[in-house]
Amino acid sequence: MSTDELRQALELAWNGDGEHVERLMLTAAILQTALREAGMEATLVGGGAIEVYVPESYTTSDIDLVVERRTRDDIDRVFTALGLSRSGRHWTRGDMYVEVPGNYLPEAVEEFRLGTMTLRVIRREHVLADRVVGWRHWKFWRYGLDAVSMLKAFGDTIDDATIRPHLRREGAEDAYNVLRELMESGEPINEESLEALWYRHYR
Repeated sequence: MSTDELRQALELAWNGDGEHVERLMLTAAILQTALREAGMEATLVGGGAIEVYVPESYTTSDIDLVVERRTRDDIDRVFTALGLSRSGRHWTRGDMYVEVPGNYLPEAVEEFRLGTMTLRVIRREHVLADRVVGWRHWKFWRYGLDAVSMLKAFGDTIDDATIRPHLRREGAEDAYNVLRELMESGEPINEESLEALWYRHYR
């Protein structure tokens, strides 16, 4: 697709009438396609990845892309050609916010076909692990809620051989077990209960 075609597709995707997660995924795929055609490889991470996996529990207008193989100036040229404007660490277009938090992604990814495009998303286990680590080490209670939502949604499809080594490296495998136990207990779960749980185990 030409730059003009991608720019028009981006406008239609973000401002379309579909479900938010569908618009988010298509928008991210268009951005990735434009970057790929310029010699880069991008992967959706962060909140956008959470929405892909648990759209019923999480919605965001932030699109975080780890972009490999080129410089930030190269990225800026692509995004500017698509009609985005640089504002601090973000590129924006209306209420769309795009951020590039890194240039290297060692974790595994999943790919989704969206028409003629491919959307790369960091694998679900790594997204979940990130939220567990944030709850355990940074006291981000909202991350605990996100982790529990993902645990409920993923059920027994979580690959322990992928997530546990990741958590072990981050010193948070015990927190994963604690959150699983809470999720399975049927007790009310909110930021206050997650804060109390953290202090009960880690103070």
